[in-house]
Amino acid sequence: MRVVRTLVFAVMAFAACGCGYTFVTAGAVPSDVKTVRVKAEATSGDPLLADALVRELRQILRWRGRLRPVGEDEHADAVLVVRVTADRTRPVAFDQFDDVLDYQVTLAVDAQLSRSSGAALWKQEKISATRGQAAVPGAVVTSSSAFQGEETVDARAFENFDDVQLGEERRAAGRDKAVRDLAETIYSRMTEGF
Repeated sequence: MRVVRTLVFAVMAFAACGCGYTFVTAGAVPSDVKTVRVKAEATSGDPLLADALVRELRQILRWRGRLRPVGEDEHADAVLVVRVTADRTRPVAFDQFDDVLDYQVTLAVDAQLSRSSGAALWKQEKISATRGQAAVPGAVVTSSSAFQGEETVDARAFENFDDVQLGEERRAAGRDKAVRDLAETIYSRMTEGF
């Protein structure tokens, strides 16, 4: 019985002192905003990247359910404009012959959510996502859970790729994953007000 009282006292003391954690209850998106139009601008690089980011953001909005994405010809309570500021793919690991073993894809954007009237609700610059991808058969671990869960290419297909084809496929896969990561980050920061 004494142990129980001591435990209860310890829990109450901990609660009274505060644990340092808080829940985010108010974000940048007011409760009257129900629909969002998503736009993207590619300031440099591949214009298809902006399209892929818009598609991914619209999909996340649909999945989360709090906000509904709308098309260009529909009324929107708010507009999310995402400007692509960086689209870099660089090799990060090489073999003894200077052939690329791994690529790293980095994407960065500036994002702003505004009411249709133009009043800014949220803005953040330099939101980024980085993904690395193996570029040669020996470095791709097809039995890993990450590969099994995320890849659209069958592991047996890698046997038919030459090194250049495999490198390009892995670079594109890394870019697709970075777009997904970036869209998730934008959504989270926007709805949580960071």
